[in-house]
Amino acid sequence: MTTQRFFNPALLITVSLFATSNLLKAEPVTLSKELKLHIPVIHFQNQEQLQYIWADLEYQNTSTDPITFTVSDYGILSDTDIPPSLSSLDLVTEGAAPSIVDITATDARLTFVSSIPLACSVVYGKSLDFGQVSIDANMNGGAIIDHNPTLSGLETDTLYYYRVQGTDAAGKIYWNPTATFKTSGGTAIDNNLLSLNNGATIKAVSSNFSGASHSETWGANSAIDGSNATAWSSNGDGDNAFIEITLAESKQIETVEVFSRSMTDGTAKILTFTITTDSGEVLPFSLPNTEQAHQFPFNRQTSSIRLDVVSSSGGNTGLIEMKAYEVSPSRTSGM
Repeated sequence: MTTQRFFNPALLITVSLFATSNLLKAEPVTLSKELKLHIPVIHFQNQEQLQYIWADLEYQNTSTDPITFTVSDYGILSDTDIPPSLSSLDLVTEGAAPSIVDITATDARLTFVSSIPLACSVVYGKSLDFGQVSIDANMNGGAIIDHNPTLSGLETDTLYYYRVQGTDAAGKIYWNPTATFKTSGGTAIDNNLLSLNNGATIKAVSSNFSGASHSETWGANSAIDGSNATAWSSNGDGDNAFIEITLAESKQIETVEVFSRSMTDGTAKILTFTITTDSGEVLPFSLPNTEQAHQFPFNRQTSSIRLDVVSSSGGNTGLIEMKAYEVSPSRTSGM
């Protein structure tokens, strides 16, 4: 019988194991309310090969050590039963670390670029229990490199905790330590003239994915609902996609903002488009990329706006959001 000592982040544990092997390391343990420990994986090197075992430990209150546990049960794990190990997200982060940007009273966006494709998510909430999760709208069930999930449904002037985690094609899990951000204070003011909240309506659309109604998932209303967590998708219209929006009343529009959707296979990206006013004037624009919303000077009086895709990467082209402002927001982008 040998006795090995190893460190958990919070506990010094004494383990008696019936083996003559060398203990290499143990995965994080779970401490129950009854002061019992379960170690899901112990990396164990015997004379022939590396083995993996699990072990259950019980607290011994008669020990002279501050905290002592002894093994109550253990067993050998097969290769298929071994859970994936966790790795730091820093290992596969390209450039700046994941950060929260575009913080408003009710929404925020997490952004970073990974060196390998990851199926990424961010869990967030007002406590370390989190309670909400968001994935990138452009991920569409796959793995991507440019990550921009939207954290929606937030409360004003509130501190939020969040943690980023992702999985690569080999099943390896990456994560970042929990961090925080705070939403802006006051009541969120919707200055978007194309918002459903401000009386804008869909006048016409080339199509909605799978024949959905405007108010259903992928329907045209998703382009003017004020949320980056939803999107309007056409049903494979490619360069023929269009959407026409009627304002509550005719307005002098200084700036328009367009956020194209995209898919992991490279399709659905709007590259160039035109906007037509109610007078029939047609204005051409180009999108630098589909990773974020882009603003363009407009300076026209109109009661409606129609966006027509001129060139794209084909497929289910559409919009995450389209907005229009009488007064330009602080963030701007060239034409």
